[in-house]
Amino acid sequence: MKETIVIYFMGMDGSGKSTLSSYLHDELKNKRYDVKRVWWLEGENSVQRKLLRMIGGSSLLRFDVSPDQAGISALREQRPLLTKIFTAVYPRLVLLEDTICGRWRIWGPKMIAKERILIFDRYIYDVIYSLSQEFGYPPAKRVSLFRRYATLLPVPDKIFLIEVPPDMALSRKKEEMVSAENAKALWGHHQELFRLVDNVFPGRCIVIDNTRDVEIVKKEILEQVLSFVH
Repeated sequence: MKETIVIYFMGMDGSGKSTLSSYLHDELKNKRYDVKRVWWLEGENSVQRKLLRMIGGSSLLRFDVSPDQAGISALREQRPLLTKIFTAVYPRLVLLEDTICGRWRIWGPKMIAKERILIFDRYIYDVIYSLSQEFGYPPAKRVSLFRRYATLLPVPDKIFLIEVPPDMALSRKKEEMVSAENAKALWGHHQELFRLVDNVFPGRCIVIDNTRDVEIVKKEILEQVLSFVH
């Protein structure tokens, strides 16, 4: 077994990735593997992140909420200089903070036991994609950022896209998604993110249909991981 194995769960809110990644963690723990599960977006609600968004006059980078392009355009017209500065600084600060925090979670004191399996519920690529959506990065820049951060943080060995139709995700997260239109747009975003990740890191991505019986889905994921770690 290699020194560290990284498993990345991706998918829209309501897809079931948190439930399934937690299950995988518990099962591997029961089988006496050294394993840790990390929710990547812990820093999203930090004081500094909220302050930056307040200064920018926007709720940018709210994951699984479609960008309010009309609101962003209005902000740019009302405060062009501030918006220009915010647009230049905010993404860099977010990625810097995520990289530092990510490396700390992986190699910091909490990881002193050197866990061999790391399970991530979302990862740095979710952040890069969300920033690229908000700030209009061209596809080539997204790919460039993916490759750059692959040199700063471990590249996932297994990537699970937890797939459900938008209406099912909406039924589970109605308060956050608000409408069927928003759910459909978010589903499209995650499909595009998956294609980007699969293109940059081919052969690592697995689509998991989570409309099936949950016990069948859990068994499939566990078998996929066990076949890899042995």
